[in-house]
Amino acid sequence: MEEEIDLREYVDVIVKRWKLVLGIPFLAVLVAALVSFLLLLPVYEAKAGVLIIKVKSEITFEPKFRTLSDAELTSAGMDVAAGRQALVALAESSTIASQVITKLETTLKPQEREIGTLLKMVGVTAQGDFIAIGVQARDPKKAAAIANAWGQVYEEYVNELYGQMPQSLSDVQAQAVIAKGNYQQAEEALARFLGDNKVDALTREIQARQNTLADYYAAQRGLDRLIADAAALRDQLRQGTSSSAPTTTGNSLATIFLRANAFTLSSGLPTQLQLSLNQLPASGENAAQQIGEIETLLANLQARKDEIQALLSKGTLEQELLRLQEQLEREQARKQELTQTRDLTWETYNTLARKVAEVGVASQVRDTEVRFAAPAAEPERPVGPKKAMNIAIAGVLGLIVGVFGAFVVEYFEGRATR
Repeated sequence: MEEEIDLREYVDVIVKRWKLVLGIPFLAVLVAALVSFLLLLPVYEAKAGVLIIKVKSEITFEPKFRTLSDAELTSAGMDVAAGRQALVALAESSTIASQVITKLETTLKPQEREIGTLLKMVGVTAQGDFIAIGVQARDPKKAAAIANAWGQVYEEYVNELYGQMPQSLSDVQAQAVIAKGNYQQAEEALARFLGDNKVDALTREIQARQNTLADYYAAQRGLDRLIADAAALRDQLRQGTSSSAPTTTGNSLATIFLRANAFTLSSGLPTQLQLSLNQLPASGENAAQQIGEIETLLANLQARKDEIQALLSKGTLEQELLRLQEQLEREQARKQELTQTRDLTWETYNTLARKVAEVGVASQVRDTEVRFAAPAAEPERPVGPKKAMNIAIAGVLGLIVGVFGAFVVEYFEGRATR
């Protein structure tokens, strides 16, 4: 026999942990209430309506008053239904959104002037020949303004597009084919440029020139410091010699330190500006020899400083840098030009492709007429957030978590007491 499940154990756990079971839902409800009432802003919805006055089917019958067969009636009904579906789909198109943005440019915020953002605020539903346009916004006046502008633009656009004989579909298709060829050519030209351009090479060369120029200036500053230190040590040794003071170990170490700094600084310069070891004086034994060594070092350092100054005065590096930057600017300008051309041809092709679709639909539902029949009124009450629903959902989820948590705590406490 199967073992029966004793529900009393589960009930006992829930009763034992009632604070946890009820505390978590209470906190969840409290947080949901605070968020719903204090943080979530109200959302208002305004609705406008457009009425389809006439949708002409492409199917005609002769003689005019003969009885139609079931197949003919079904086909005609499907044709009219397809026309209505096309009209409903057009009400949510980016073309309508773009014209609404132009119409309400000063009313909309910058982010609301983006087609994608505006389309998210609009919902279109159809009931027979009535198309409802709902707009949700934080501001009730704005919601009503967008709904009414949407209905007006939609009426004008549909009646202009379908109320007269549309442009020849074959002509628009031919234009689209040409536009597609132009786009492909522009794309290929950009691809070739990206494969052969010198932007990366010029960027690296410019960086190398800038680093070299920076090294020259840094070396010039370093030589100034070394020359000043060497001159100070020379003067100190001269003062010691004139006062018959003995040569100190500190002066010898200072001389060695100057020689080491001079060699280290010189190693970072181009080969023609470096000091070799045989150009650096050797350490002497007395003050007179040290003075002579420092004089030699000063002469070599000053010579290197003069050479660097001469290079900087010529401006050769600056001129090369400017020439490279000019080439880089031309390459980048060419890249931007090709990219813009590619994007423009794509937009042209994309526009004509949409036009092909619109003309194709127009050829099926021409002589269609719609009327902006129900202007939107400014909503008085918000449609969101749904505070009661938020609180109820939070309570249910909190209760589930609380019950689950009670059993988890009971399980671990039971294992601890074993």
